[in-house]
Amino acid sequence: MAPLDELAKLREQVRAIDERFYQLAAERLALARQIGAVKKAAHLPIKDYKTEKDVLERSRIKAKEFGLPQCMGEDLAGLLIRYAVQAQDEFHRQIDRARSEPTQQVLIAGGLGRMGLWLSEFFDSFGHRVTHYTPQPPATNAAGSSRYPLVHELTGEARRADIVVLATPISATPALIDQLTDSGTKALVFDICSLKTPLIPAITRAQGKGLAIGSVHPMFGPNVEVLAGSNIVLCDHGNQATLKRLRALFAMTTANLHTVPLATHDRLMSYVLGLSHLSNLVFAEALTRSGESFHELNLVASTTFQSQLRLSLPVVHENEHLYYEIQVENSYTPQLLTLLQQSLAHYSKAIHSRDEALFCNLMTAARDYFKDETKAKT
Repeated sequence: MAPLDELAKLREQVRAIDERFYQLAAERLALARQIGAVKKAAHLPIKDYKTEKDVLERSRIKAKEFGLPQCMGEDLAGLLIRYAVQAQDEFHRQIDRARSEPTQQVLIAGGLGRMGLWLSEFFDSFGHRVTHYTPQPPATNAAGSSRYPLVHELTGEARRADIVVLATPISATPALIDQLTDSGTKALVFDICSLKTPLIPAITRAQGKGLAIGSVHPMFGPNVEVLAGSNIVLCDHGNQATLKRLRALFAMTTANLHTVPLATHDRLMSYVLGLSHLSNLVFAEALTRSGESFHELNLVASTTFQSQLRLSLPVVHENEHLYYEIQVENSYTPQLLTLLQQSLAHYSKAIHSRDEALFCNLMTAARDYFKDETKAKT
């Protein structure tokens, strides 16, 4: 067998093992949630330090038995324990929330989308009744993918709802806000759009007519399993009563809740989303135009290259229409592009002029910028 054919065969075997590994990890996490339910019923604490010690010791022994480094067993055990504890904590919070809060009627516009479905399961887990709104019947296969009731009329359903979520594209959301403004609904309404500036005129009109409207931005995708460590941004529209109601919806999760003024949101997102997306897309574009084989590059990849790939590959497989909107609809994008071009020009100058001092100063300035936050996390 030719070396490259043998390599491909071996890599296929590795992929098959990875598949089994992740399946077992998912089964383990499901069992951890069941354990969490038993602990909750028995009024036992989530953290069990004796059991954690036993798991860690068992992992060391098993690693040795299979000829693996002991530190690998310790690292793997620590990772499994951490996610099990997070999953149980999330489950306990959901139970507490379901017991403490009355059941509410939640109407989700865009509920058949990926984040819409995530939000549906989120509210469902707290015992709320979820309904999806779409202006027209979806294709048969899409309709069959949801277990929630589907309606095609917005204003009447909104009047019967306690919460209305707009999980819709940025361009479609202002018109829906205007419809809800004139619907007479008393529901708490909020969007989850990645950008807020295009919505501000409609939000202002809604507030002027007394609609309880807010804005939320989950800083994670629909595949998130555990919210611990994830961020949810709440936008302050100037109405503290509405903001308080909005915060209460997510207060029982393990996510970090951070409030920013509505007018500040898009400026922050130009860096948090715009710059991070664009940096990875430009990296991928440069490789695409290089003429080099990706397979060959991967064979000689450095750890830095591999790390960059882990960031870039999910980005290029995301929804290109959403990512286009995030760039072109943010009024701060031109400023960001100028900054990005200037930064590239600085490094380009240092390299072309063989100016080692300038190059080193640029890297030192970057280290200084990240220094305080890096210390806070260590």
